[in-house]
Amino acid sequence: MSSNFQSCKSKAHALGIDSLQLLVDEYLHHWGSSYQQEDAWWGDRTLNWEAALARAWNSRFSDGKMHAHQYRVGSKKLSEGLGIALDRQKLPDSFESFRDVYDWIEHITRDVYRIGDVTAYDVARRLGAWLGLAPSRVYLHGGTRIGAKILGVYDNPAPLSVFPHPLRALSATHIENFLCIYKARLTNEMTV
Repeated sequence: MSSNFQSCKSKAHALGIDSLQLLVDEYLHHWGSSYQQEDAWWGDRTLNWEAALARAWNSRFSDGKMHAHQYRVGSKKLSEGLGIALDRQKLPDSFESFRDVYDWIEHITRDVYRIGDVTAYDVARRLGAWLGLAPSRVYLHGGTRIGAKILGVYDNPAPLSVFPHPLRALSATHIENFLCIYKARLTNEMTV
């Protein structure tokens, strides 16, 4: 598997009021199936729970490259988060929703200096793939928060209903990614 996944980098040039649907179409063309490949890796059910935790926290793809979001965090801090997760001995059947997973991981990240909300979301999403639990709301962090703010969305996590209509055709996971990737191309005129 390649580590050539989505990135939150985008060229800065805003588009007009009718362009949000065009951006969504462009996003779907480029990234619409990206989570299928990622979820196959992160959600590999041949792994036991401890191995799934290790894979999610280590943030490395099958080729050994670290996910770009965690590169600056570093292996030492990620290992510290994994250690806390293993020590807290939470069993996979104790999670009923993605929110349960996210809250647990977010609580752990508060105990590790320099691990922030982007890593909390990423690790929770990876574990959610293993557990079969996807977000039903959009979690705002990093570039996603910037994109949401441009569109007038401040709730965190945000229900899909608060986003402009073209975005509602996407899943919460894809809206989160879209907002990050396209933040430099969004305008407040795109709200509907």
